[in-house]
Amino acid sequence: MIRICVAAFAVFALAACSKAPEDTTARYTLGGGVGTITVQAAANGDARVESGQQVLVRNGGTEYLVLTDSKGRFAARTSDFIAAMGEMMREEGMKPTGLGPQSDYELVKKGSETVAGVAGDVWNVRAKPAKDAKAAPPTETIEAVISGDPALANVGKALSMQTRLGTAGMQQVQGGQGNLEKRVEEMLDKGMVLRFGDALKLDKIEKAPIDAKVFALPAVIDKTALKARLNAERARARAASGAPPMEEKPGSAPAPAPAPAPTPAPGAK
Repeated sequence: MIRICVAAFAVFALAACSKAPEDTTARYTLGGGVGTITVQAAANGDARVESGQQVLVRNGGTEYLVLTDSKGRFAARTSDFIAAMGEMMREEGMKPTGLGPQSDYELVKKGSETVAGVAGDVWNVRAKPAKDAKAAPPTETIEAVISGDPALANVGKALSMQTRLGTAGMQQVQGGQGNLEKRVEEMLDKGMVLRFGDALKLDKIEKAPIDAKVFALPAVIDKTALKARLNAERARARAASGAPPMEEKPGSAPAPAPAPAPTPAPGAK
């Protein structure tokens, strides 16, 4: 009986001390006051990230980009959007620029910092010192303050949706992931970003229940339908601008200007 009571007390104590994720809303300010980012992360992993008109949603473990074009509002899996844009670039004759010569980078913890009342570790991604002691010390450094608090883990994962979307675009252009991008990704995977250099800073954090309607999606379309709508938007934009058709070379597909993506839709609250 005593053993059972001790075990029960231990379970209760662990539960009381655990830091499981809970519904959290984080509001960030972009450098120079040019905009804001709002991250809503539910305890079950669902999330919504809004930056200006860009809306990203994780629902049921799948990530989506919410868009609006001339036909209305819709959503597409982020992976389908990335794949469709890559196919369109290749069809237009665009080739990756290549990564070129790269430096090696290292990830170094430099101390601690508190942002908006949340404590975090200061991390630097920097070029590794040259082997030649006489060489000038590296000056390129990317700094971020990251909280490793498990209770805020879902906010970090939510914000990474936006980071991965931007990184995927760079990889399409470059033809791969560079050493710098790899180290930055490693740094951001350490938890919730509180500050990223002078570009992004946590302004406020709120822990309160989030209505499940926040993570609801409009009609979701597949990659084939998405690509058709992207191409239609490109044609419509070109016609509206009065741009002349691109010259078609014999034996090759025409290479029109890159298609503008549909405008990401502001989400209804």
